[in-house]
Amino acid sequence: MKTTVYTTLALIAFAGNSILCRLALGEDAIDPSSFTIIRLLSAVAVLLIILSVTPSQSVPGSKGSWSAASMLFVYAAALSQASGRTGSNGWD
Repeated sequence: MKTTVYTTLALIAFAGNSILCRLALGEDAIDPSSFTIIRLLSAVAVLLIILSVTPSQSVPGSKGSWSAASMLFVYAAALSQASGRTGSNGWD
């Protein structure tokens, strides 16, 4: 049951992310590259806040992964570029 709830929440978050990208880029208020940079920097800020309030013993020791970080960047850049090419309402 827990897996189903978490999976559903993740799918809703991904759908919301896509809709927000289309809305932000649909009016040509910002270019896709700048939007991607803002998205990634805000994600870094949120993660740093989460790490600062999380007890250090509950954070697993991990050095991270450059390949995973690269894949995240490719995903964010591709989504922003694709969303920026849609119509003004984001659904064309």
